Amino acid sequence: MSRFKELLKDKKLMSGIYAVTLVTALLILALVVKGPEESGKLVADRNGSIVGINRRSLDRSERYDLSIEVDSEDNSISRDVTLTLQASADGRSRAVTDKEESREAEIDAEIDNMISSIEYSREKKIKLPSELPDGTPVRWFGAERSAGPVIVIIPLMYVSLVVLMAANSLKEDRTAAEERRSIMRGLPRFCNQLYLMMNAGLILSDAFDTISEGCSMNKSAGLFERDIAELREATDGHRISTAQVINEYAVKHDVKELIRIAAILTENEKRGSDVVESLERESRYLWEARKTVARECGKSIDTKMSYPLGLLLIVLIVITMAPALMNI
Repeated sequence: MSRFKELLKDKKLMSGIYAVTLVTALLILALVVKGPEESGKLVADRNGSIVGINRRSLDRSERYDLSIEVDSEDNSISRDVTLTLQASADGRSRAVTDKEESREAEIDAEIDNMISSIEYSREKKIKLPSELPDGTPVRWFGAERSAGPVIVIIPLMYVSLVVLMAANSLKEDRTAAEERRSIMRGLPRFCNQLYLMMNAGLILSDAFDTISEGCSMNKSAGLFERDIAELREATDGHRISTAQVINEYAVKHDVKELIRIAAILTENEKRGSDVVESLERESRYLWEARKTVARECGKSIDTKMSYPLGLLLIVLIVITMAPALMNI
């Protein structure tokens, strides 16, 4: 529940969801309003067979999905056809087929010719042929096209997009939390090193370079130590103050403890305030905070171990009671 509340407070995520919802609603509305109007009506007889088509307009092409059944003397042939009625019929395009020995091939050729004639018809009300040129009866079946499947697919795509956006937001939150934990683990050592070196007489830039060099040589360095080494490499040779570099890094990751240290260093550069005493105070505070976090993590281990211990206890009870239950 708390994670859900955090997602609701994410302005970037909610803005994206609102935009996707608006686009999805507009698409569904367009399909519902315009979908049924794209084609005319199919005319059916009492037996359910399609006998004709009432076109909506002669000024645009219309599409109809039908199925046709031909009852020949030898067998019955069923075929799905798509009629695309053209907007204008300046010329008719008939399918040209060679004579085939197979009766089924002949019927397919006749059906193609019949469909071509229907598609280029100039009539608004079209009567579908009830037989082939050789007298073979033909039955038409079908229904008006609808946007039903599309209307089902669009909500599924909408739900998938929302889930992906929420998962991405949670992933970003986890990454930011991991970065903050890494900074809080390395910050007490960094502050203590700054305090000791500046108390020994080094200036801020030299102390920062020495710390960065040590971080770059440490193969088991954490994320914060690697970032410090990268900051030194990125600003090497640039005329930018060390306090400003640290302040930009602190603002980027939004760690208030590091922002406070950056403010102390900036104040020292601008006004020459006593930075050693302030760094000593911050170092003690950060070490105490790290001890507190370590104690809380130690207490949580007991809670995490209770679940496997409970599971083992249940297994032990089942093993102990099984022989007695089997003898009953």
